[in-house]
Amino acid sequence: MRARWKASWVLPIVFLLTGCWDSHNVEKVNYIAALGIDYEKPNYVIYGQMLDFGSVAKQEAAQNREQANIWLGRGEGETMNIAMNALYNTAQQRIIWSHVTTILIGERALKQGVDSFLDATVRFREIRFTPWVFGTKLAVKDILTTPAFFNLSPLETISHAPVENYRQRSWIVPLNYMTFLADYQEPAKTVILPSLSIDPAQWTKLKQPSPKLEWDGAYVLSKKKTKGKLNLEDLEGLRWLEEKTVRTPLVVKDGDKTIGVVSLEKPKPVIRVLSASGHPRYELTVSLHGNIVELLRQTKEADFLAKAEQTVREEIRSTFEKGLSMNTDLLQLEYALYLARYKDWVKLSDEGALGLDKDSLERINVHILIEHSGMLKQ
Repeated sequence: MRARWKASWVLPIVFLLTGCWDSHNVEKVNYIAALGIDYEKPNYVIYGQMLDFGSVAKQEAAQNREQANIWLGRGEGETMNIAMNALYNTAQQRIIWSHVTTILIGERALKQGVDSFLDATVRFREIRFTPWVFGTKLAVKDILTTPAFFNLSPLETISHAPVENYRQRSWIVPLNYMTFLADYQEPAKTVILPSLSIDPAQWTKLKQPSPKLEWDGAYVLSKKKTKGKLNLEDLEGLRWLEEKTVRTPLVVKDGDKTIGVVSLEKPKPVIRVLSASGHPRYELTVSLHGNIVELLRQTKEADFLAKAEQTVREEIRSTFEKGLSMNTDLLQLEYALYLARYKDWVKLSDEGALGLDKDSLERINVHILIEHSGMLKQ
C-alpha cells in the first residue's frame, strides 16, 4: 500500500523530466573549427573552416597516408551576421559554431574597424570567449587551408594550438578572444594582436616545398583604432615585459661579434610612475632568469652578464620607440598610470597631456640571474 502511494506521486514527476530533446547526431551536424573575418568593399566576407572527424581523431594506429580534409565555406554580406547567414544556404546540414577555436581577422577588416563586426560575435551565444585570435595580411582563405605536418588536421597547427609553440620560443604571447575584448575596451590599454603568415619553403616533403604557418609580427590597436603592424624584430622588447614568457633566446654580442646565446625566462617587469604632473615620466625594472646555451668565446661571467643586460635594455628601448613612431604605447606605460594614479590619468587625459615621447621612459633597469653558466671563466 505504501509502495503504491509512493509510485502515485513519483511517476508523474518522472514524466515531467526533460530528456535530450535538443541533441544532434554528430554525423548530421557541420562543426565550424575556425572563423575567418575579412572585408571586400562594400561587404564583409566570412569564412568557416570545417574538418571531418576522421582527420581530427587521434591516430594511435598507423599514420594516415591521406591529407586531412578541410572544407572552407565563404559567405558575403552587408554585415557580419548577414555574411554568416549566407553560409547556411549551401551548408546541407545544421552548422554549429560553438566549437570554434580560432578567429582569424584579415587586415582589411581590421582597418575597417573592429567595432563594425564585434557586435555580431559578442551577441551570438554559440561563439564562446575562448578561441585564439589572430590577424593576417595574407588572404584569410590561404591561412585557413595551410596543412599541418604528417597529414594531421589544422587543429595541430599554431592557428588552433599556439601555446606549445610559444613555450619553446616565447616572442608574442597568444591572445584569446576574452582577453582581446577586455584589452580592446580598456581605455588606456594597447592591444597586441598576433599575426599569422605562411612560410612557403622552410620545410620540404619529398624534396618539395611544404608551406607552414608562422608568426610574423603583430597588429597594434589603440583607442579602438588599428594603428598598423610591426614585425617580430620590432617587437623583440615586448618579450621582456610579458610574465608569461617561458623561454626565449638572446644573442649576446661584443661589438659586432657574437660571443654567445643565453636563454631567458620568468621576467618580472615593474613599471613605476616617477612623475604624473605635467608630463608623466616612467621607470621600468625587469628581472630575468637565464641559462647559457651557447658560448662562442670564453669570457668572464660578469662581462657576459653586463652585455646581456645591456642588450635587453636596448631591445626594450627600441620597441618603445617603434611604438612612438605609430603613436602607440607598446610597453603599456599609460596603463600603469591608469592603474596606479587614476585621478591623475583622468586629469592628464582631459588636458591632452598623456602623449609619450622619447623622454617619457626615463630609466630602464635590467637584472639577469644566470642559473647555469656552463664553462664560463670567472
